[in-house]
Amino acid sequence: MRHAMKCNTYLVLLVCILAYAFPARAGIDLTALSQSRDIQITIYNPADLTLVTDSRILPLAQGMNQIRFSWAGTRIDPTSLSLAVTDASTAVTIEQMRFPPGTKHLAIWHVRAEKPCTTAIDISYFTSGIFWEPHYMAFLSQDRSRIRLTGYVRIQNRSGEDYDNARIRLVVGKIHLLDRISDLAQRPHPHGRPEPESLDNQQQDAFARGKALLESAPTMAVQKSMAAPAPKKIEKTGLSEYFLYTIEGTQTIAHGWSSQLVSFDAPAVSAKTIYVYDDQRFGTQLVQMLSFTNGTDAGLGKFPLPGGVFMVFHKIDQKGGMTFAGTAETDYIPVGKKAELPLGPDPRVAVAPKVTKFAKTNLTFDDQGNLSGFDDVRTMALDITNFSDQPAAFEITRHRPDPDFTITDISGQDRFEKIDQTRFTFFVTLNPGTKKTIRYTITTYKGDRKWQQTPVPSS
Repeated sequence: MRHAMKCNTYLVLLVCILAYAFPARAGIDLTALSQSRDIQITIYNPADLTLVTDSRILPLAQGMNQIRFSWAGTRIDPTSLSLAVTDASTAVTIEQMRFPPGTKHLAIWHVRAEKPCTTAIDISYFTSGIFWEPHYMAFLSQDRSRIRLTGYVRIQNRSGEDYDNARIRLVVGKIHLLDRISDLAQRPHPHGRPEPESLDNQQQDAFARGKALLESAPTMAVQKSMAAPAPKKIEKTGLSEYFLYTIEGTQTIAHGWSSQLVSFDAPAVSAKTIYVYDDQRFGTQLVQMLSFTNGTDAGLGKFPLPGGVFMVFHKIDQKGGMTFAGTAETDYIPVGKKAELPLGPDPRVAVAPKVTKFAKTNLTFDDQGNLSGFDDVRTMALDITNFSDQPAAFEITRHRPDPDFTITDISGQDRFEKIDQTRFTFFVTLNPGTKKTIRYTITTYKGDRKWQQTPVPSS
């Protein structure tokens, strides 16, 4: 008997000359199972779940045959094992699957053939320990108006099994049934419990539905990063709540190794850079925010982008000089949604808020002469500088702990917007090498003044 898989998973066919009810070693010829015809791997990261479908051509003797499957040293979930005959032209029936008592990491299928034949089978199971990680390289144009965006996926195999020449698919998005499937994968090995193939139990029902769901998504082909000189065509089809990246061709992913692949290359995606000042989001830092929309623009907009790390470089001259602009991590980006990449501070621009004047006015007193209310009046200044060589757009958001306030005497801004009861934002664009100051007065009503004073609209 020889190994039919590379590592710790073994699959052996036992052709029974005598009745299969006899002891397992009595009068049994052993024939090695043929090598895999095709292996397909579908990887879903959030649940640490991978669906493996191993397709083989199987020679069967007339009568009862046994197929043994062993998974010692791997992270295969034995409760998810499934065998299906895919060649409808052969008279083959799967009678039973069992886990022999007193053994570990071994399952046996009893397969009956009406006459000697060769048939096609699929062996499917869930395993853990195979992951894929998306990441992106973005090259920002000199004027910051567009980016060249390239997506990559890195696949890592820690499952304990080698998979040679496998077709690989990567799931993007949310699949609702996976919570149930992940629970199934945590169950202990069911030693000694017979599992007839025809039994409609909870495990087989969950596995079947989970497998069907993983296999039903629309797909997009992903090219290899080390492809031939002519780039492989990337096929993008359909949309759904989730999506499959199908890697072009086959890959060998050995246990303990990783592989990096190109998922897409969009050469000219419209982008916008805004300098954001928001002390509740970023403290006192002025953050460079790069944004783009996953829309129908230069190769985007037909498939969702999985969340991952973006590395951004900025072109600084016409000779190809680049500077590192920063890194940012995003969540899943659906089609039509905007991605925002906070790249950190830029020393060439600054925003400095300060109070230039403070007063308490309109004091009110109760019947005992105690102070019962007043207006807190502050004159504010936002000093903005742009020492870069490009125009810079600023978005400055301020927060107030008390919603009872009005803003008046605003000057220096391009646009003002009150977002809600406690937030307001100033928008301004500065030319290269210039400064500007936004000024405004904010009046907050304290105590009795909250209902004595009818706030005037912010100007």
